[in-house]
Amino acid sequence: MDQIFLMRILFPLAILLFSLGAFSQNYPLSAIDKMLLKNANAVVRLNETVVTIRAYDNVTAKQTRVVTVLNEAGQRYINAFAFYDKEQKITALEAQILDAYGTVIDKFKQRDFLDHSASGDGTLYSDNRVKFLRYTPVTYPYTVILQKSYTTSDTAFLPHWNAIEGYNVSIEKSNHLLVSECDVPIRHKEQNLTSYGIAPKTAPKRFFYEVENVVALEKEPYSPSLEEILPRVKFAMEKFHLKGVDGQAKNWMEFGTWINDQLLNGQDILDDYSRNRVQELVQGISDPKEKVRRVYAYLQDNTRYISVQLGIGGWKPISASEVGRVKYGDCKGLTNYAKAMLKEVGVDAYYTVVQAGKDKRNLDPDFPSLSGNHVFLNVPLENEELWLECTSQEVPMNFLGTFSDDRYVLKVTPKGGELVKSRKYTAEESKQFTEAFLKINDQATVNAEVTISSTGIQYDQKYTLATMKVDEVEEYYKEYWDYINNLTLSSTSIENDKDNIELVEEVAVSSENYISQAGDQWLFAPNMFNRNRYVPKKVRSRKNEVVIKRGYYDEDRFVIQLPSNMTVEQLLPEVNLKTDFGEYSLEMQKISEHELLYQRKLLIHPGSYPKERYGEFRDFRKQVARSDNSKIVLIKT
Repeated sequence: MDQIFLMRILFPLAILLFSLGAFSQNYPLSAIDKMLLKNANAVVRLNETVVTIRAYDNVTAKQTRVVTVLNEAGQRYINAFAFYDKEQKITALEAQILDAYGTVIDKFKQRDFLDHSASGDGTLYSDNRVKFLRYTPVTYPYTVILQKSYTTSDTAFLPHWNAIEGYNVSIEKSNHLLVSECDVPIRHKEQNLTSYGIAPKTAPKRFFYEVENVVALEKEPYSPSLEEILPRVKFAMEKFHLKGVDGQAKNWMEFGTWINDQLLNGQDILDDYSRNRVQELVQGISDPKEKVRRVYAYLQDNTRYISVQLGIGGWKPISASEVGRVKYGDCKGLTNYAKAMLKEVGVDAYYTVVQAGKDKRNLDPDFPSLSGNHVFLNVPLENEELWLECTSQEVPMNFLGTFSDDRYVLKVTPKGGELVKSRKYTAEESKQFTEAFLKINDQATVNAEVTISSTGIQYDQKYTLATMKVDEVEEYYKEYWDYINNLTLSSTSIENDKDNIELVEEVAVSSENYISQAGDQWLFAPNMFNRNRYVPKKVRSRKNEVVIKRGYYDEDRFVIQLPSNMTVEQLLPEVNLKTDFGEYSLEMQKISEHELLYQRKLLIHPGSYPKERYGEFRDFRKQVARSDNSKIVLIKT
């Protein structure tokens, strides 16, 4: 059968099914295939979306969504909400609640939905709002039927199809129909469809996707991010509209040009005070890196982060002169302000868009679109490339943590957009060196002085220690060393060396019950201050490859002084492990009759490995944990 003819049958049918609605149906729990209940917290009975593009600045979307919630953890998949603002109008919104037998027990009209700002507490101004359903169940399971529709002139973001929505949720039926009634080219990208048996049904200006009976996916340790492995389809228009501003782009260079010309142009004019102040800061300085350092320090000392999300201001930075006047801004405004100050002192810098978050989400090199949730600053010098996180008053110059490291980002230049990789830290750069002197008295009490130096990603994980209160610091160490019984902190000193991007911790501790006593024998674990006990759970039939997203390196050196009447029965044996996943070594020796030296190294390599090698990786981690927990026997002489 001719594909176009087939589409002419399917698409009107899909629209007809949507128009009939789900309220005329009931959804008893008994109708769910038992295989869909296994490992599931919720079952999506139906998720049906119809998107109609009427013009480059006119899109309508309708959705019917039916979710059976099996337990409290499944409530996150209800998704009974609708966003709106001046450009996006809700045209329909209602819901019904059904019990386990499919009987209607409650109904909600649009007026019954709660109405809140869609921005967080750090937002000063925003016109983004959301209506959402707040329903407290009396019992589980229950089913929510939601029907909503909206129309919008903002067409920079077309609804994507995410066929599977996360872990521990089954899909009974999900489909997505996109129909274009205008001549603007529609780009789309299909991901991971064939592995789920999804056959696209497309025709000119029409796209239809459907999947049925997908069992709940269980989370596996060290899995790829969900967006890399689940089926999804992304859509974008080559000509679009955003908050009253037209745009046209089909590649990253053109997107960068649009951002530069429409969002950044004219926003980099400094106020007189900022211009004069920044010139004073760099007076007599010729080194570009030192200029950057001084400007960044000024930014951190004199501004603070507050989000502003009004109209195009959700995407366009407020002017540099306004930031200079009010001393606050969001990521866009502060980044643009820093860029303007650097321009004033002769240093080129580039506004850079990133999809921020610990999961390392890239801007898709193969699918240019208006995307990203954060901006920061790229400063290319002659022999070095610097990165500035302009929203933080604590992050050192040229440091990117897990929020924005090692991913594709869009650098916006006057010549257009350039997709580049943000800074990546090697395992060796993400180092923690722990040095300790332990003194054991004749009552088996351990007193120790510990120094910990951290760089790279390990620095990122704990540089905020330097700003914590005393009780918070104490709580941190007691949790970090939770295997030490009756831990007492005598003193702590934490130095955040921003110039060298290194955190140095000096801690004095004691414990009366760390050593187990049995008559004349004491049982003592030499690795008192960096014990890696994590062993990933056993997975019998692993489905995904093994992904270690970031590597790190630990090096430890402990000097242990024994009481004069005690000696070691036998030192720990030397350990040397070398695998594709990492390396581990342990060495212990006598320095003198009553002094021992414990040295340990652990290097974890980042990388992706076949799922069949998960057992090897787990065995490596088991050996590390076993060795770190090893004990020696001390005996009285």
